[in-house]
Amino acid sequence: MPSPAVKKSIWALAIAALIAVVVILCLPILASTQIVRDSVAQQVSAWSGYRVRLDDAPEIRVWPSFKAVLNDVVLSNWNGDGQPAVMEAERVEIDLSALAALRGEVVFTKIRLVRPVVRLDESGGVMRIPAIPKWGKLAQSVEATRGLIQANPAEPDTSALPNDSFATVEIVDGRVIVLNGVNRPPVLSSVTGTLNWPALDRSATLSAKGIWHGESIAVEASSEEPLIMLAGGKTNVSLSVNSAPLTLSFKGQADIVGNAFLHGTLESAAPSLQRVLEWTLLEDWPGSTIKAAKLKSTITGDATRVKFENAEFNLGDSSARGVFDIAFTDPHPTVSGTLAFNALDLGVLLNTLAPEPDTAATPAAPWARDLNFDLRLSANEATAGSVSMTDIAATAQVRDGLVSLDISDATAFGGMLQLGIRLDRVEGHDQAELRITAENLNGGAMAEKLHLTSFMPRAPGSFSVFLKGKGETLDEILETSDGSISASFGEGTVPGLNLESFREHNDKGSFFPLTEIADGELAIDGAELKATLAGGIAWIDTAEAKLETGETITLGGLIPFAGRGIALSGSILPPESDKPVDENGEEVSGESDPRETFFIGGSWNAPFIAPFLIE
Repeated sequence: MPSPAVKKSIWALAIAALIAVVVILCLPILASTQIVRDSVAQQVSAWSGYRVRLDDAPEIRVWPSFKAVLNDVVLSNWNGDGQPAVMEAERVEIDLSALAALRGEVVFTKIRLVRPVVRLDESGGVMRIPAIPKWGKLAQSVEATRGLIQANPAEPDTSALPNDSFATVEIVDGRVIVLNGVNRPPVLSSVTGTLNWPALDRSATLSAKGIWHGESIAVEASSEEPLIMLAGGKTNVSLSVNSAPLTLSFKGQADIVGNAFLHGTLESAAPSLQRVLEWTLLEDWPGSTIKAAKLKSTITGDATRVKFENAEFNLGDSSARGVFDIAFTDPHPTVSGTLAFNALDLGVLLNTLAPEPDTAATPAAPWARDLNFDLRLSANEATAGSVSMTDIAATAQVRDGLVSLDISDATAFGGMLQLGIRLDRVEGHDQAELRITAENLNGGAMAEKLHLTSFMPRAPGSFSVFLKGKGETLDEILETSDGSISASFGEGTVPGLNLESFREHNDKGSFFPLTEIADGELAIDGAELKATLAGGIAWIDTAEAKLETGETITLGGLIPFAGRGIALSGSILPPESDKPVDENGEEVSGESDPRETFFIGGSWNAPFIAPFLIE
């Protein structure tokens, strides 16, 4: 005979089987009553606070799980007659608690929304989820939690939080659109995800995928106390966003109500910053591709200002550390702060602030419409094309349409360099301004880096350039520029000029190309240049070179930028010791008669020289 323990086990299994049979037999009876059918819609309305309309009666299924299937579900505001529904769903499948149904109650365990459409309110260019009606169970729980936060903002009594069970919510092929946005594409489409929130006083997780602005995007989020966060309190959260243009993660504390609050660690990366800008701003970004970007920082802020501390920032091959913040109090957000780079590509930086347009109809500086910048920059090393600099101190600003980059201090070619670039729009025209000041530079090193094989003195020197012009390209700016150029050089050589060969050709009395005398170097004791720019034409005020022989070469005339022509006259003056004297042996005032005179014409690419005969 079986032992007493075995008998007890057999009886337990028999009772459990009997209960299961009773439940299975009773469920169809319960399901066929109006208890479940009416209560399903009532519970949906009670939780959401919205009016629920079912175009078809709920379908109750018992096997393989106990669920209600609602077709053509519409949620709308109670006082919103004639207004579009807040949410519509082709089908809603609700898993029900079988034991609760036996007690005549309806308890949801899982809600599955099939092809739902959610409509957002839009005002002032900001999209918001419509306010949840205050009488709904979720809204009332949020209001009760808000009272706990007000009683003790620092440490609200979490043991007193509403603890109602909440269902797992699944979304299949959902869309998010703008209220009354008939002719606008969905804000989000192909949304599939799961919200797991077992009870209101427990943690919640969200996992979702969808398409935003034409790109697939995956979101993972969690909150330790979601009810406190919804009520305006701070709670620990984590968020990750993954897409082809951008990856982003945040971990820290957040408050999403009112002025909002964030404090935690943010990390983001993008293979192409240009692609991120095009993706988020929904406009083609002009100019060449802006390189990859990365950011890691501690962030603290609210809806008016976010501060990035201990920030590590990478743009292309440039990396930086520093502090900056983004303020949202002005019509355009303002980014300001200080960044220290180990290496900085000034070309990439300028192209980021003001990318060159692809067409004349494309604005040259989209940042001027969307963002303001005020950044203090420093770098151990920096490059601008082939030019290398060290110990850089710079300022980059974009404000009210004005873009500026100022290098107040830099070391280059063994000397000091200062640079200022400004881009603005004045009276409907793009205007550019360039300032360069250089002192004690090594002319030979500069010529080598800039690939200036001829006419650039291989000598120590200083120069300054100021020009202002209108246009979107460098050629247009030069062809309309006003300003000045000055330069002075010490002892050295000027490649591309053979003085003896020049004299031989000049004595023949016929014009000849400059290339025929480019096989030598001209030794100089010093050189000086001063020119005035007006309407895109450089007028030579002073241009002379002191030769080792004591002679002086002088030039005068004009060089127009448009057409790249040359019209210069020149002469070679004898040494000071050869000045004429009067009958008393005293020098005659004024310049000595030139030994050779000549004219330089043609184009920049193919200049020629024609001699002037001296009688």
